[in-house]
Amino acid sequence: MTNQIYVEDLRQNPTLTDEMTSLLMNTVTATVDYEQIDTACFVSISIVDADEMKALNKEHRGIDSVTDVLSFPVVNLLDGSSCDEAGDYYEGRLILGDVVLCAQRAQQQAEEFGHSIEREMGYLTCHSVLHLIGYDHEDEAEREQMRQKEEAIMELLNLKR
Repeated sequence: MTNQIYVEDLRQNPTLTDEMTSLLMNTVTATVDYEQIDTACFVSISIVDADEMKALNKEHRGIDSVTDVLSFPVVNLLDGSSCDEAGDYYEGRLILGDVVLCAQRAQQQAEEFGHSIEREMGYLTCHSVLHLIGYDHEDEAEREQMRQKEEAIMELLNLKR
């Protein structure tokens, strides 16, 4: 069974291309494969505008500003659980959770960092899926571990800086 990745553009004027949708789906698959998760997974990705992201960030994190990506994990695969014990399943696939991307913020960051929007959207998706799996970056050691994984996955996807 393969992963199921649901991608939806919820902006007022949706402009998500088939190529970007494929990139996001490939990034989820590459991240799950890199982490050697041995069961098919379900991930939902929503693309939102800045106003919606700001509202979500305030509602869920208490921060009244636009952020680039939010992760809503369903399970923590790093807590010692096997996939069979980890949590809910949808049509036989382990539900990892939801990713919400702000396309406007991603575009700003791509320009700021001097790379493509594809690289930025791929990176943010990878970062978020690592959160869905259970990684965090609350301290320097965790931050470095996540960064190494993100860079390795970006290399596999040929999404270099």
